[in-house]
Amino acid sequence: MTELQVYKASAGSGKTFTLALEYIKLLIQAPDNYRSILAVTFTNKATAEMKERILSQLYGISSGLSDSRPYFDRVKKDLGLPDDIIIKNSKKALHNILHDFSYFHVETIDSFFQMIVRNLAHELNLSNNLNLDLDQQTAIDDAVDKLMENLSSESQIISWIL
Repeated sequence: MTELQVYKASAGSGKTFTLALEYIKLLIQAPDNYRSILAVTFTNKATAEMKERILSQLYGISSGLSDSRPYFDRVKKDLGLPDDIIIKNSKKALHNILHDFSYFHVETIDSFFQMIVRNLAHELNLSNNLNLDLDQQTAIDDAVDKLMENLSSESQIISWIL
């Protein structure tokens, strides 16, 4: 399995192409491994775009569509596989995902961490109705209150705050 890969790029720099390509390459190498691949994005819009791109390009590669030629060419160049294997494995990967869609993991960071917290709650036998509420202002208020409680009148922090 591949190690963690992180891509950081500005808007319009081809992130979706790169991420979809990397996901597709992993699937073409092992069409059954879609259950162990996780792609994480920032927004719901980016997640939907990534899922659509992966599925449409797998279809395009397996069907020989000209719009998918850039993906096909990069997969061929990067993996060095014969055309027939690339086509066969993209068909199989697409079939697998569509028939087991709940394991097609392209998620937002938020949904990924929510899943981790839910699984942790389950492992700790906590309530199934556990809610994760990220209230920044409450966290900031609590942190400031705790800081103020722990300060003495001689503290340099008090003079800095004042």
